[in-house]
Amino acid sequence: MLCQKPVGTESLARLAARIRHGALEAVSPTRCAGCERPGELVCPDCLERFHLIDPRHSCLRCGAPHGDLVCTECTPREESGAGAECELWAGGPDRCLAVAEFAEPLSRMIRAYKDAGEQRLFGPFAEMLLDCAQHAERVAGERYGDVLSATDAIVFVPATAAAFRRRGFDHMEAIARHLSELAGIPLVDVLVKLGDADQRVLGRMGRQARARDAYRVLERVDERRILLLDDVITTGATIVAATRTLRGAGAVHVDALALARVLQ
Repeated sequence: MLCQKPVGTESLARLAARIRHGALEAVSPTRCAGCERPGELVCPDCLERFHLIDPRHSCLRCGAPHGDLVCTECTPREESGAGAECELWAGGPDRCLAVAEFAEPLSRMIRAYKDAGEQRLFGPFAEMLLDCAQHAERVAGERYGDVLSATDAIVFVPATAAAFRRRGFDHMEAIARHLSELAGIPLVDVLVKLGDADQRVLGRMGRQARARDAYRVLERVDERRILLLDDVITTGATIVAATRTLRGAGAVHVDALALARVLQ
């Protein structure tokens, strides 16, 4: 008579997960968050449609594309004083990098993740951020050569308490934790967002005013080089405010990395 080995707890857990996944797929098959095509969460066709930002030409200051010479995103227009640096970005990150422009299908995927309950996207989004940073180090070494390799800690821009209650999770925390595992860089959960307002309903001036003094730190980050993560950079108010807070807590260098950059 053949003797069966006892099934361990871990094996049972994996078996249960497979059964649960199979049942969910039977009821509601996985669809692409960008185009609703069945099969994959992020399909190859949607990846091809991303408006990727080339790190060889992006603005180091704000992450916008085509900013290697003159960036119209963080420099005022002529009527408001051409040539003067926008005060908004003063005290902001040392360098800024984004995967792609905030446009379809990436914008739809981000909304699906944050507001439509597709929490499984934290994995693909973390992989996109890792690929973006590694690509920048390879092809634009003189600009982003150590954006990932010299990082001491990963920090994420946290959600407000109201957003956490509404969604049931912190969207950037999930991404940051996975990126930390993929890159082998410690995650330091030190930022706290004050207030409950949704920045997305505010204009440029409203975002700037609301972002001032919007963050505090739970512990100091003395002498550390920080990689600060966010999902979307719009006016830059959030990234700048969080960077200033981290510098006030002792960070010696702060780079910002985001999934998308809104073009004003």
